[in-house]
Amino acid sequence: MQTPKGIVPAMHNETAAFPQDPQDHNQIDRQLLLERQKDRPFILVVTRNGHLSEHVMEYAVNVAHRLQYGILAVHVDTLPLFHDRGKRSKLFAAAMRESEALFNRKAHNKEVVVEHLGETGKIGGVVSRLCHAKKRIEFVVVDKGIRVQEVARQSPVPVFPVITTQSGQCSKTIVHNPKEKGVFAMSTTSRKRHVKNCFLFGALTSGLYAAVFVNQDAVMTYFTKGGAFALLPVATVFAVSYFHGNFTSAFWSALGIEASKKTAAQRVEADQPVKEGVVAPRPDARPRLQVNV
Repeated sequence: MQTPKGIVPAMHNETAAFPQDPQDHNQIDRQLLLERQKDRPFILVVTRNGHLSEHVMEYAVNVAHRLQYGILAVHVDTLPLFHDRGKRSKLFAAAMRESEALFNRKAHNKEVVVEHLGETGKIGGVVSRLCHAKKRIEFVVVDKGIRVQEVARQSPVPVFPVITTQSGQCSKTIVHNPKEKGVFAMSTTSRKRHVKNCFLFGALTSGLYAAVFVNQDAVMTYFTKGGAFALLPVATVFAVSYFHGNFTSAFWSALGIEASKKTAAQRVEADQPVKEGVVAPRPDARPRLQVNV
């Protein structure tokens, strides 16, 4: 059957609708990849040093790989106008390039997209500006040497420091969110210090109590003489209070329990009773019956 002139068969139309060249397929794949990267959320990693800590790199790469996020690594030079004829800026730039190469190698193994950026100025202002830029920042990870409170005051997203303590050949990474109430993350080093203080002041308290009870006769003899000896019971009470107070504080800190940091004004305001307004009596508008005799 012959096809009339000017009419293209449907099969020919369907074949023409798909690209024949493999380069067209690659172009479409690149366009889809770019569209996905535009909507990809990012983790903002901030450091004030030329070299970013490796444990921060590893933590950011692992989290980004698990959440399918990208990473925006920012090196902030907080002393751009330091008077050393530009020597510090050159060293900072060289260290930044070395850190970028190492970060890219770690991210390449996990197939994570990493973008690098160099900034100058205050870290809080840089974080605030980048979080309000076009990129979608989910949270901020800060390197050592950066005060979390300074960044958290100006950041619209959560800020996490990454703390690593070395114990032999093992390393432990702890992430602490300062905005979260009732949660206390403590490094292994500070925990050991609290345990050490707990045993030290506990032994001193027990020894002082034992010395007083064992030497009751000497205590009663010298503590009741009067004069300068009157300072002995006062000094003993202060020593017991100091040793026992430090023992109690170190004991609870070793367990990871800390007191709530509320201001006195907030406590007073919370304890004040709520004053209820006095309701005025309603006028009696009921009809009354009057009898005239």
